[in-house]
Amino acid sequence: MSKRLVIPSLLLLMLLAALTSLVSAQTATPIVIPTITPLGFVVTAGPTTFYVTTLTPIPTPGCAAPLPLVKGQSAYVKGGMYVRNSPTESSPWVNYYQKEVVVVITDGPICSDQRYNWWKVKGPGNDGWVAEGTPAQYFMRPGPPPAGSFCNASVDLTVGQQTRLRLGVKVHQTASIDGLVLTVAPIDSVAAVLAGPNCSNGYNWWQIRVTVLNVVYTGWVADGESGITLLEDPNAAPTPFCGPARSLRIGMTGYVQYIDEIPKNMRVAPSIKSEIAATLLDGIGFTIIDGPVCADGYNWWRIQILSRPDVTGWFSDQWIAGVKPEKERPL
Repeated sequence: MSKRLVIPSLLLLMLLAALTSLVSAQTATPIVIPTITPLGFVVTAGPTTFYVTTLTPIPTPGCAAPLPLVKGQSAYVKGGMYVRNSPTESSPWVNYYQKEVVVVITDGPICSDQRYNWWKVKGPGNDGWVAEGTPAQYFMRPGPPPAGSFCNASVDLTVGQQTRLRLGVKVHQTASIDGLVLTVAPIDSVAAVLAGPNCSNGYNWWQIRVTVLNVVYTGWVADGESGITLLEDPNAAPTPFCGPARSLRIGMTGYVQYIDEIPKNMRVAPSIKSEIAATLLDGIGFTIIDGPVCADGYNWWRIQILSRPDVTGWFSDQWIAGVKPEKERPL
């Protein structure tokens, strides 16, 4: 009876021990978190540093500023130059200048291959393109500019005001020497300035309104050439006006020269209104003894006839030659 009681008790104890082990296995093990002790000072964050890389550009080759050439202008091309079919060094050549030549610019400039400016030229032989070179060594140089492509400084006029004509001036329908001539405004005419200046044919042109013989004309007048002013302030004091005097001098020997077969008059005084002292034939020699004097639009020189030293007078320099004119020999 006692053995039967002991065995179940043992079984019960074993069962309790197994259950206790199972519960212990499922219980989580606590994690120990360490305590951080302060160091006693504050750490300050440093500034953020950015690293920037600067790229240095590599210079790109290019053409220099072209020479001051315009279409229609002449230019000088040095010898030893090839004329190309196109504005590039790789283009086939169509001409070769052995020595310096004069050409006419017909097109350009074109910057090709980022090296040379090229100009199309018309010259001896086939036409084509020529490189102008570089500032270190040019292969060509400008010639005289084409006629009428530029003008001298214009007279100082104001549109809306008036001007006086210092000489008789043709009034054109357009600002061109080829324009229809409407009238010839006489010297000392006062005109209203309507527009201008316009540069054409080498002249500064002004549009004016002027009355001639009780008829009002509106047209264009040229203000002279080579710096000679034909228009001025109407309130300015009138002054003698002449072109530049000839390069003559006192004591020089001169000769009468004309081609219209009309003998020329020598005057007592330097004026076309003065009395005639003598009528001179072509080829007559004389000595210049005074002058020049500007009057009536002419430069006058006082002369003494070589064959008649007692005869003196005033003569316009437009009929004076420094050498004796040669006469045509009869056939």
